[in-house]
Amino acid sequence: MLLFFVVLIAGFGLQVKGQVLSTPISYDFAISLESQLTLLKWKETHVRNLFNYRESLDKHLKEIKLAINYSENLLKSASQFQHNALSEFKVLRHIHKDWPKYLKLLKKELGTKEISLSQELLIKQPTSEDFEESLGAIYRLQTVYNLDSSDMVEGILDGNNFNAKKWSIDECLILGLMYQNFKHYDQADYWLQLALYHYEKHPNPDDLKIKLWSYPNLLEFLMEAKKGLGLYLEAKQLATKLLSIVPRQSYMLKQLPKLDYLQANPPNLKERKKDFQIQKTICSKHYPKQISRKLICRYTNWTPFLILAPLKIELLSINPTVFIIPDFVTQKDIEILKAVSRPKLQRNQHLSWNCSCKISTLYSSSHNIVHKMNRRINDVTGFKMNKNQMLEVINYGIAGNYNPDDTTKSRSNHLANALIYLSNAEKGGEIVFPSLEVKVKPKKGTMLVWVNPEGSVLYHQCPLLKGNMWLANKMLK
Repeated sequence: MLLFFVVLIAGFGLQVKGQVLSTPISYDFAISLESQLTLLKWKETHVRNLFNYRESLDKHLKEIKLAINYSENLLKSASQFQHNALSEFKVLRHIHKDWPKYLKLLKKELGTKEISLSQELLIKQPTSEDFEESLGAIYRLQTVYNLDSSDMVEGILDGNNFNAKKWSIDECLILGLMYQNFKHYDQADYWLQLALYHYEKHPNPDDLKIKLWSYPNLLEFLMEAKKGLGLYLEAKQLATKLLSIVPRQSYMLKQLPKLDYLQANPPNLKERKKDFQIQKTICSKHYPKQISRKLICRYTNWTPFLILAPLKIELLSINPTVFIIPDFVTQKDIEILKAVSRPKLQRNQHLSWNCSCKISTLYSSSHNIVHKMNRRINDVTGFKMNKNQMLEVINYGIAGNYNPDDTTKSRSNHLANALIYLSNAEKGGEIVFPSLEVKVKPKKGTMLVWVNPEGSVLYHQCPLLKGNMWLANKMLK
């Protein structure tokens, strides 16, 4: 069972004509949707390549069918006109001239161009780390947002139907195995039940014969989940059903007496510690909008720049100060900033444990747009940039979030933070200040600023459910 899971999850060294091809540890597909756009382009190339290969096979099959039809007609004609000189010559000519062509047709190498391209694409496929990170992202999303497994299969997230393509048996199976590996047998049972249901309801069972796993495998996995839950009678029923299909399955033959013993002597099963509970509490909580005469929306002019060009400000908290400025950055500047950032997006190794994103570190000296953003932030907030000319531009991945300090105190070497939303988020991605009961939804072009005296302000970003989210982060001295 565990070995099978490892086979499904682990990456393998790719070989082309006896040579092992070198691949990176990760292409970062799971932690950046910009990286996934590249993957989608490769997928389109792969689909076109398969289509071309099919056309090559169809053309070859057409030639084979023509040869078969010609030979069958000739054979029929020869049997009807025995000892006919014309017919006999035709048969002789056919065998002498056409049969070598048929042999050449059978020996023809098909799709060599397509096979070569497919081998090249294999080097660019998601690595084992990419795949494991994507599994972890789905695990976090389902836990934090209490996502229903049946809804997820149908493309429904948090009650909203996003018209996504329905998941197949494969997705249900691999998530079931992931939860089983983590010993979360309740979720494993649910996902494996879904896999079994879709297997049994599949309209074309023959399509499933090319899979690495089979129906008996599903029964075995589900039996393990039932055993982990302490449902030993149901586990025995699944084991018996599997043995009716594969009578000599050695592993299941050994399991039956163990299940009998466990049923007669049930152990005390310990509940496994649940992950992401702090994040779940913060992100699932409803934060009512604060209504107070002191929290106002106004045009402000507290700096010389704002006297000439006042901006609208919405004050979310007075002590500590938290406010947002709508329409802080234009669409044109957003696109320029994203274009400059794309080539420099990198995984932050120091934050990889708590940052499902890629970060581009930009400086005023290198890019005019960064100088413009820094100057504008300075003009609006009144905080001096001094030597801090750095601006972080962040792109998020599956369940993307950026919590460099998580729920602990923020870095104490800066006085305030400014976040500029470079895109909307269709679902998730909110910034939460738990102690202030303030939750800010991403809105393109808006800047969020909070004063951070002595690193006392705690904030948290919720994982992204849907959308390609971009953010610029500025630490203010």
